[in-house]
Amino acid sequence: MQQALLLDVLGGGEPPDDLLGENYCVEHEPHSRRAHGITLTPAWLVERMLDQLGSQSFDTVVDCGAGTGRFAIAAARRFPRARVVAVEAHPEMAILLRQRLWETGLSQRVEVVEGDFRDERVRRQGRTLFLGNPPYVRHHDISPQWKAWYEHGMAARGVRASQLAGLHAHFMLRAIEQMRAGDHLCFVTSAEWLDNGYGRALRELCFSDGVALQSLWVTEPGELVFPDALVSAAVFELSCQQPSDRIRVGSIAGQKFNHLRDVEHASLRAAPRWSIWARRELDVQGDGVELGELFRVTRGQVTGQNDFWVLPPDQQVLPASLTTRAVTRAAEIIAGDVLSRSGVRQLKVVADLPADLDALSTEEARLAKRFVQLARKMDAHQSYIARHRKPWWAVGMREPPAAFVSYMGRRPPVFRGNPHGVSFLNIAHGLYPRQPVSPAQLDSILRHLNQTTSINSGRIYGGGLAKFEPSDIARLRIPAGVFEGGA
Repeated sequence: MQQALLLDVLGGGEPPDDLLGENYCVEHEPHSRRAHGITLTPAWLVERMLDQLGSQSFDTVVDCGAGTGRFAIAAARRFPRARVVAVEAHPEMAILLRQRLWETGLSQRVEVVEGDFRDERVRRQGRTLFLGNPPYVRHHDISPQWKAWYEHGMAARGVRASQLAGLHAHFMLRAIEQMRAGDHLCFVTSAEWLDNGYGRALRELCFSDGVALQSLWVTEPGELVFPDALVSAAVFELSCQQPSDRIRVGSIAGQKFNHLRDVEHASLRAAPRWSIWARRELDVQGDGVELGELFRVTRGQVTGQNDFWVLPPDQQVLPASLTTRAVTRAAEIIAGDVLSRSGVRQLKVVADLPADLDALSTEEARLAKRFVQLARKMDAHQSYIARHRKPWWAVGMREPPAAFVSYMGRRPPVFRGNPHGVSFLNIAHGLYPRQPVSPAQLDSILRHLNQTTSINSGRIYGGGLAKFEPSDIARLRIPAGVFEGGA
């Protein structure tokens, strides 16, 4: 009965090899698994990753964060003489792992180690392959002690790291710490570290002493590798050997690895973003000045609980002096609402209280304190953002920028001026001039950006979703004629 239900959910067909794992994912929704980083790797991707290793042989294979053992079992079959170790910390996953090993007759071939991979010193011999899909857990769910461990471990390898890194970054560090001459690593992770801020440290780690990046494969836009996680995936290989002159780079599409180009070692290492090298068409920026030299690109403000701090345009809870009219939805930029007075009048407002409520007039202070009391009742002071804000009720809205940029969607970003001087939340970026810019110059620059910015300049996630970080926007180039032509 249970198998019939599972096959119905999966669309029929033959039972999956890992029926236990598939059934677990059906019974436990993605949000309940996310805190533990439980995202099972499709069988086809496991096999394609092993294919990349070619005819290499290994004495020991370590499945780092084994889950139900998809990598461990495939590796035991692929390398019949190797000793395979499966490390798994989650109790339920460890039970399913042992059950699968018994069902496949591999209990004697695969050793199960129950514990955190970061803590475990795996007994191994000879040439070792570190393999798997490290659990993706965001930094919010990682203890301060482990964050400090990561920072210190990276520093020991000469890399300055951010504590905002996720658990997969910790696993990368731990595996590399254990690698010796001749060892190899092949992981699949979310691709975000290829481009973002905390990922800079991981990119440096791939070229730190004793290890060298061998190949990099990134899912093409629109490809969903993990059905229950809207992320782009990256598969990469590291080895303990002298770096080669070129690194194989390609894309993943149609359950195949497609080799696109060999990138010079120095070029990849120096690049601020790596995912662009895995695109079929390279996004080559032309001549001109970078937008970041003309404007400071800033994220919008984070309230911590929009459903409380964001109020209707006709609200009567707070006086207008204690609110700030703001862009709260990307659609307001894309549709051009920010350009007209009538559109701006429909924008919502954000409660924008000062740090010192007693400095307000008597009536303002009474209404502000009443609002703060209500915020407490609604637990608005308990959000992650509020707990790290001093005082917790002072949202601190941004000064109005000269222009807005929508930064996420299945299309290029949209650039709009801000003629009526409204603020914005973190659904957009703001452009703040570093030097005086006339209205004509601004219009010329925004028109050029709207006409020429490609979706390939952003970071492509699963399902074709593109995200543009402030640094991506800042790297866009403005030809001299565009800037000067508006003068």
